Amino acid sequence: MEPDNGSGISQGSDGENGMRRSLGFPAANPVPLLRGAEMRRRLNEFDWTASPLGPRELWSPALNFTIDLALASGFPMAVRWGPQLINIYNDAYAPLLGDRHPSAFGQPLRQMWPEVYDQLGPLTESILRGERESFFAIDHAWMLRRRGTPEQARFTISYSPIPDATAPNGIGGVLAVTVETTDRVRQEDMLRVLTSKLEAEVEERIRERDRIWTVSEDLLGVSNFAGYFVSVNPAWSNLLGWTDDEIKSMHVSVLRHADDAPAAEAGRAQLAGGVPTVRMENRFRHRDGSWRWIAWTMTADKGFIYVAGRHVTAEKKAAAELEKAQRQLAQSQKMEALGQLTGGVAHDFNNLLMVVSGRAQWLSKRVIEPENVRALDAIKTAASRGESLTRQLLTFSRRQPLNPTTVSLAQTVAAFRDVLSSSVRGNIELRIAIPEDVWPIAIDIPEFELALVNLVVNARDAIAGSGTIILSAENALLSGFETAERLEGEFVALTVADTGVGIPADTIGRVFEPFFTTKSTGRGTGLGLSQVYGFARQSGGTAAIVSEIGHGTTATLYLPRSLKPVSTLPPHERVMLPAGQGEVVLVVEDHADVRAATVGLIEQLGYRTRVADAVRPALDMLASGTPIDLVFSDVVLPGDQDGLALAHIVNERHPHIPVVLTSGYARRFIDHHGRPILRKPYDAADLSQALSDALATRKVAAR
Repeated sequence: MEPDNGSGISQGSDGENGMRRSLGFPAANPVPLLRGAEMRRRLNEFDWTASPLGPRELWSPALNFTIDLALASGFPMAVRWGPQLINIYNDAYAPLLGDRHPSAFGQPLRQMWPEVYDQLGPLTESILRGERESFFAIDHAWMLRRRGTPEQARFTISYSPIPDATAPNGIGGVLAVTVETTDRVRQEDMLRVLTSKLEAEVEERIRERDRIWTVSEDLLGVSNFAGYFVSVNPAWSNLLGWTDDEIKSMHVSVLRHADDAPAAEAGRAQLAGGVPTVRMENRFRHRDGSWRWIAWTMTADKGFIYVAGRHVTAEKKAAAELEKAQRQLAQSQKMEALGQLTGGVAHDFNNLLMVVSGRAQWLSKRVIEPENVRALDAIKTAASRGESLTRQLLTFSRRQPLNPTTVSLAQTVAAFRDVLSSSVRGNIELRIAIPEDVWPIAIDIPEFELALVNLVVNARDAIAGSGTIILSAENALLSGFETAERLEGEFVALTVADTGVGIPADTIGRVFEPFFTTKSTGRGTGLGLSQVYGFARQSGGTAAIVSEIGHGTTATLYLPRSLKPVSTLPPHERVMLPAGQGEVVLVVEDHADVRAATVGLIEQLGYRTRVADAVRPALDMLASGTPIDLVFSDVVLPGDQDGLALAHIVNERHPHIPVVLTSGYARRFIDHHGRPILRKPYDAADLSQALSDALATRKVAAR
């Protein structure tokens, strides 16, 4: 009989592990050394019998599950359990403790943070007692002693209750997610100081302009397009002998030499036509009848012409540019932080989905009972939906591997028209107008198609009744001021415009954030536009959106022009290729469950397998002469060499052996590796295609 915790619930039973298996997690006790190896080791080695938590076999399922979740995360997390708030934290949390780590592990909260316990303790205890639902704060200030001296630190923190039916109030502990923001807050303080200094400089320059207007020996003035000066500085009287009032009362033709009139009028016409600056020389008449040659620089603004003897410049314009830069900086920091969060979470879930999907596909070839087949189909459908969500998260965070192909936009959209048409209702007209002379672009076609569907579906949902969606494109030469990212160069601007209800001004700034949606519950995940934004940014461009309530919305994708030849390959059809002929595939994967799922799929396709969990044992196996026909490796591997390094070494030492790489995201490799990556989670068809293509390449090279 299993030990009982006093609540009648048997611990360590199939109940807990059954729940964990249903969620895709391995069984508890001991925790395997996966991500967060140090704290997993300490958890396994700690003498819990002397702790208020007691022996681990008596721990509740909720405690075990939450600890596994925290230790698997790349974000700083700490589990605070029981009345004394015993702390169990992950590797990412340890640096926040400074020299308190590792002694703080397994200790009460009071002992971990004694200097702030008078604030932190009551706050955490109130959540534990159920008196407070949770606590969230951005850049929260704590005065901590981490390295021998007090320091003012800042954190973005989230404290959440951990449900546990066996605990008082139904809450067993508190999950703390903490990200230190001390450096960013200090940088923002420095930015505020810099801003104040810049504003003071702007004010001083305005005062300098006024002083220059008064003391300048150059002629400074303002005229209208009718030819009358409305303002002149004292230099006019000094140079030409006329008073201010006399100059402003005379038409410019009275002052200017008649022979110089054609050139002057042509220059004024250029200004009226939008030319920003015009320079010329002409003669102005002195009061005594003599003439003065003057070299003019002229510019126009809001119906007035500004003239000078020399060029002058108007003054998370200078003032307007500063404000714009601050807004862009705050938005950029927010989107980057969101990208880091969503990318890390999505990558971890892709490995879990790979195990679920791979095992389900493996079992589908071995199960024939209708009820079990239906259950497996449901599992595969759920895994596919989960993959779709993580794919959009990875696209937003720019950690989705892209396989760009140079295409004609008009031809690509035309081939995809039926899918787009099926995405709208019958009372909505979809118009597509993309000229054939639009520049080629280099895009990952599946990601582009997903982005386009997301834009069209969003436009459809914004139209209450009947309406119109217009998909168009044009070549655009960006000069750095059209987009928030200050993009410059040749781009294709692809727009999706609708006649819907529009987006409120106080909302439009958030539409690209993941999980943000204005739709009612159940109508959207809030990931559509975030996928669009991430796809555009990772493709070298950006996305922008403008809207007016009652007059619809226009979303624009800016994608850089490609100078490479347009691909003439036929559309890729997803079909299962013929089975392998017993070729040997070396599978290099450090995640045990993913490795097992992968091996099962590969062997099911008719191949034999060998396995390695890192680069070094893989290379040793190849060097030993073990027959290997192909290497199939994850990009992210433990040790100082990754899958890309392995591929490079295999290409040098064993050029007859092809290498296929796979990854959940591997962001830092995406832009430089120069070879396609099979995305996790993949299905049997994708895997079969990748292995067959690689082996076919080897056979061609052998001939």
